Amino acid sequence: MKTGTAVVVAITAVLVGYFTYQWWFNPSRAVKRRLGEVAAALSVPANETEVNRVARLAQLRKFLAPNIRVHMSEPAQEITSRDAVLALVGGFRPTTDGVDVRFTDAQIFVDSDSAAHAYMAVEAVSPDPRSGQPTVDSRNASVDLGKIDGEWLVTIAELKPPPLRP
Repeated sequence: MKTGTAVVVAITAVLVGYFTYQWWFNPSRAVKRRLGEVAAALSVPANETEVNRVARLAQLRKFLAPNIRVHMSEPAQEITSRDAVLALVGGFRPTTDGVDVRFTDAQIFVDSDSAAHAYMAVEAVSPDPRSGQPTVDSRNASVDLGKIDGEWLVTIAELKPPPLRP
């Protein structure tokens, strides 16, 4: 009976260790979790107060590398610092209904212990002022992340132009 208990305990410990690694320490999941945190920080809740906006920007600051480069195709521009990115995001004031930012269809490639790349669709969902129905603006994006001081930070982001409509 003691041998059977020891085997069950050992198997349970191995399974707990495996699932803990897969859920928390697996680099691909850690990158995906970080991208979700970035999307949440980019989302603007309905009727956001000034204090909440500042707190959201402070949270976003923790997810961006100091020398981040952001390429946008429309309008064609490149932003080359974290402070400039935060100023751009902070200056965006949607209607009182807010905007929900989602990263969908993410394909994550972990190149090494300190570098990863992700391709995704970026969706900005907001209610239509007239009908109240959700409207979705979707763009494709490419994001490079680096592990800096033990944290995955966005180092390069490129927003692709919107798809052409037939």
